[in-house]
Amino acid sequence: EIGSGLVGSEMCIRDSMKSIPFGQLMEWILAEHKATGQVFGIQKAYVADPEKTTEIFGRKLENPVGPAAGPHTQLAQNLVAAYYAGARFFELKTVQKMDGPELSACIPKPCIVAEDEAYNCEWSTELYVPQAMEEYIKGWMALHVISKEFGLGSPDGFQFNMSCGYNLEGIKDKKIDDFIEGMKDARDTEIFKECRTWLLEHIALFEHVTREDIEAIPSEICNSITLSTMHGCPPQEIENIVMYLLREKHINTYVKCNPTLLGYEFVRKAMDDLGYDYMAFTDFHFKDDLQYEDAVPMLRRLKEVAAQEGLSFGVKLTNTFPVDIKRQELPGEEMYMSGKALFPLSITVAARLAESFDGELPMSFSGGADQKNIDQIVGCGIWPVTVATVLLKPGGYKWMTRIAEKADECQTEKGGKVNVEEVKKLAADALGNANYKKGTKKAGKRMEEKSPLLDCLKKKDAPENKEFTAHKRVCGNCVDVCPNRANVLIEVPEMELLQILHVDYMCNECGNCRSFCQYAGAPYKDKFTLFATEEDMKDSTNNGFVVLDAEKKEVRVRIADKEETVKADQPSGVLTEGLSKLICAVINKYAYLLG
Repeated sequence: EIGSGLVGSEMCIRDSMKSIPFGQLMEWILAEHKATGQVFGIQKAYVADPEKTTEIFGRKLENPVGPAAGPHTQLAQNLVAAYYAGARFFELKTVQKMDGPELSACIPKPCIVAEDEAYNCEWSTELYVPQAMEEYIKGWMALHVISKEFGLGSPDGFQFNMSCGYNLEGIKDKKIDDFIEGMKDARDTEIFKECRTWLLEHIALFEHVTREDIEAIPSEICNSITLSTMHGCPPQEIENIVMYLLREKHINTYVKCNPTLLGYEFVRKAMDDLGYDYMAFTDFHFKDDLQYEDAVPMLRRLKEVAAQEGLSFGVKLTNTFPVDIKRQELPGEEMYMSGKALFPLSITVAARLAESFDGELPMSFSGGADQKNIDQIVGCGIWPVTVATVLLKPGGYKWMTRIAEKADECQTEKGGKVNVEEVKKLAADALGNANYKKGTKKAGKRMEEKSPLLDCLKKKDAPENKEFTAHKRVCGNCVDVCPNRANVLIEVPEMELLQILHVDYMCNECGNCRSFCQYAGAPYKDKFTLFATEEDMKDSTNNGFVVLDAEKKEVRVRIADKEETVKADQPSGVLTEGLSKLICAVINKYAYLLG
């Protein structure tokens, strides 16, 4: 353990990923920022302009963008990385009745591939629901203190938005009900109390955060929720869930709509015209899902109920789009498409609903939003906007900064009024815009061998990426694209190149880093790996080490078929000089990694 008073339960996903206790999380943030000016590898901090602050759900919002419910909002460190990069509206990863190992067993791994348009086969959080709540509350507390400590913005300038699914029975289940109530007001939860106590006991670690600041952190975390429903959910079930959330839970509610509202013929032609003719799907989901002619009157009724309750109601556009797995992109039979191919569909749904409601239906957006279109989306009056696929590309969370800066240039008016003509123009343009067409450049591996334990591509071989790569001496793609920050750049004395260390306990084997590695393997399997415990090391086949005694530099190391307990700073048969230096650097300079 690092320091004392570590907070947060230690939870395991697929025998590998564990949450970072709150104390270690905060010490990591403060130590890294002091040493490098970075937080979880994010090099450029976004500082909010108070003049740009808007309002939604009766609360302030410094900008209308952030991460979508997905891999970037599952863990506390993901929320911190996104905030530091510029996010201010966080759609937390969806929770449902089925959780933990039961759900994890249903998700084949790897589960993400984002080389061009993106696909995934994961949906709600892989944590137990109470553990997911712990992560969100830890993130909430961390953002409040770093906003003041690093001068990033106002502590009340960001918002968390719950995401729940998938049917009324499940949402009424005690586990989900406790989650909703705990997120509405966390004051009685153990994790809120523990985080607050840790901060108060470690006030000396902060330069700009006072005891009064910590005591002022509000326990009312969420006053809004996005309903996510599975494909095929009956209209009456959707309406009943929203009625329940509005009337019984009394919370501002948006319902996530599916691109299948457009009908099979429209979507098939649009995908073909944009170059995605290989994308395989039938009319099954289109017939099974909510129909447009049923959606409009239902949304009108729900809008009226929300007004009666003094709450906001709107739509989130859109969910991902289900397609068949035909080319072994991912394991399994069906996956969900997102990214640039989804934007023309999502914005067309927005245009049709805007016209049907004369612009009076509030909308938030997600499908295919990125740095190229964020200003156009917000300019139409559609916000908040959450993103996922663009953050899975090289540059990673750093794209959040560009997106936030572009969103700052837009005027965001209160009231959720959508400009019908502007969104119709945007939808018409998207169906032929080159930005959303299938790329002609084929992604390929540069090397045939797997990623080396040390010394990835040198500067002369690394792709030019001046805007995002301060560490030009190595490629660093696997560091950028990891949602969980499980690949870490390590500076090793006397070594010319920065080294990449894989942190086992932060990885859930989503596989995204393999898409962008210049080698044939996958960094999460091939890079030298830090394990939290000997048990974790036994559960993995990776080459790596676990620190047994940091002061004595005693470590357990595995290289290929050799495994020994050695002193990291002394010659041994299993350790090369380079690996020895790497381990010593981790112990000496990156002790916060040793959870």
